[in-house]
Amino acid sequence: MTTVRTADGISISYKTLGDGPRNLLFMHGWAGSSSYWDELLKHLNLAGLRAITYDMRGHGESDRAETGFTLDHIAQDALAVADYAGADKFVLIGFSMSGKFAQYVSCICPDRVEGQILIAGSPAGVIPFPQETYAFFLSCAENREMMRVMISQFIKERVQAEVMDRFLDWAIKVPLVALEGTLNTCINESFAEKLAEVRTRTIVIAGSHDPIFSPEALGQGVVAPLSRARLALVDCSHEIPIEKPRELAALIEAFLAGLGNND
Repeated sequence: MTTVRTADGISISYKTLGDGPRNLLFMHGWAGSSSYWDELLKHLNLAGLRAITYDMRGHGESDRAETGFTLDHIAQDALAVADYAGADKFVLIGFSMSGKFAQYVSCICPDRVEGQILIAGSPAGVIPFPQETYAFFLSCAENREMMRVMISQFIKERVQAEVMDRFLDWAIKVPLVALEGTLNTCINESFAEKLAEVRTRTIVIAGSHDPIFSPEALGQGVVAPLSRARLALVDCSHEIPIEKPRELAALIEAFLAGLGNND
């Protein structure tokens, strides 16, 4: 892993795979880490591509930050990684809560984002979130079995035991302040009014059986506000990158081919 120091002094860990001219910047979901993308990357044809995965502040091998979980901080962390990795332009790949964070990066730096791949990604507006669900999510902090119960609710397809264990190994290391901070930002902050200005080509990938963001919710909340977005469905639940990594890789490859060359 390589590290970059943010403007507020937080060390962010990232890694790269491939050496192609087109950069893919991956943003993981709640309680995740850069390793969440490992199964997908096994199936993704990286010819002409460079994948950049990183641990958000408070996650993985990045600093266990106590603050800085706002939209602006999260976006600036992503841009710091891109800058340090030499990625002047990139395709953003955001999963779940980071679908929202990726859209925010596109709003503030539209000239750098070549495309958006939003996987079961949160809409840009305020998200209705029952208080009991909120409390349950946060009760999973640093508790392996609770985390297992939580993520199992959002999986339909069989996930290999080692993949689940790898997720749990990192998830239980994320402190409550980071889990709460990112969750609050995802559900409470809104920039929906900015989306009309976004012209970035986008694919929104939904799990047909997703209990968090259904295809209908993503169609209305993410696809409709973006002028150049389309919806694709995968027969699984919410955790698409580990439930259907091969099918997801194929969708990503097709989308990238449609963007054309990046010489």
